[in-house]
Amino acid sequence: MDQSEILSLINDLKEDDSTSLNLADKGLTSIPPEVFELTQLTELNLRENNISELPPEIGNLTNLFRLNLSNNNLVTLPAEIGLLTNLGRVNIGSNQLVALPDEIGQCSKITWLYLTNNQITSLPSTIGNLTELTDLQLGGNSITALPQEIGNLKSLAELQLSENNITALPSTIGNLASLSKLYLQGNEISKLPSEVGNLQSLSWLYLHGGNQIEILPPEIGNLVSLTGLYLEGNHISELPGEIENLENLVWLDLEGNNLTELPLTICNLTRLIQLNLRRNKLTELPPDVGNLIDLTYFDLEGNQIEKLPSEIGNLERLTEFHLNNNFLTLMPPEFGDLSELVDLFLSNNQLKSVPESMSQLIHLESLHLSDNLITELPDWMQQLLDEEILFISGNPVAS
Repeated sequence: MDQSEILSLINDLKEDDSTSLNLADKGLTSIPPEVFELTQLTELNLRENNISELPPEIGNLTNLFRLNLSNNNLVTLPAEIGLLTNLGRVNIGSNQLVALPDEIGQCSKITWLYLTNNQITSLPSTIGNLTELTDLQLGGNSITALPQEIGNLKSLAELQLSENNITALPSTIGNLASLSKLYLQGNEISKLPSEVGNLQSLSWLYLHGGNQIEILPPEIGNLVSLTGLYLEGNHISELPGEIENLENLVWLDLEGNNLTELPLTICNLTRLIQLNLRRNKLTELPPDVGNLIDLTYFDLEGNQIEKLPSEIGNLERLTEFHLNNNFLTLMPPEFGDLSELVDLFLSNNQLKSVPESMSQLIHLESLHLSDNLITELPDWMQQLLDEEILFISGNPVAS
């Protein structure tokens, strides 16, 4: 669309008093000044252009409710953005913003604010004035700290702060009474404030990938609404006993930490469906693991486990079980009770055989036993091999 066509579109809007203007992906390098004469606009879409400046005249559009400037080249926002006091939904993601003006705090009706994939290093204290905000997206920036005023956002339900440079959270984070999802993966956080336990509405907490947490505060056990807790790639060697209070927890990811034993407190989380303990330093499992009867996914790959308790057979709902790269020499016969297993990974252990009871696992679609010490195949295993369900390379029998 060339300039004349764009101007024609704008003139048509003037005549019919339309309140929505869509100039997305039009190859614009600047906003036509005629746009700022359309004071009736409630929706302005300028995404996916090459606009490098938002002029002060944007302040003329005081009826705007939706403003989309995503995927442009904006470096700054004018102070006049604060005149847009009817803004409700704003998307300025994927630009080159380094900061927000203090005047953003005057846009107190904003409920959605998307600022992902910019270069923002800090937030103004006035962000705390956006008390109707329910969704704040700041992932993929360079933020190092949050202002204390973040705790004023009492309506906030989702806070996305992944892939920043945050090292600590302010104590006021605990004031976010409506928060249900908190994304903090890919930061540099080493410690959580005890006030995080005040987030009674929190259902999802993401702290994986790049953080350096060694100890969780006991107050983590107060998060009684939590259904998903992701802690992959931290430095956790033990968990507080209070974690057993997370009775609604369904997903727990502790991959790549320093656990040397499976805490009994985890074995009391009987609603768990997925448990990931890959790449820790576990040498054994307690019999209480048999309490986790709702598990469908269990990952223990890359530990140092030598044997499994017979109670493992209680996990009758398991469909996927990862035990690759351990030190297993024997499988308990109760393994045959895992009647729903579809995928079983046992490669790179020290198994010489597997129990006959495993012939009862009629739903198996893949059985990985490569790089063990198996010397013979019973008929049922030969049948799995013929059906390309069994993978047995790197065993004496294979050669």
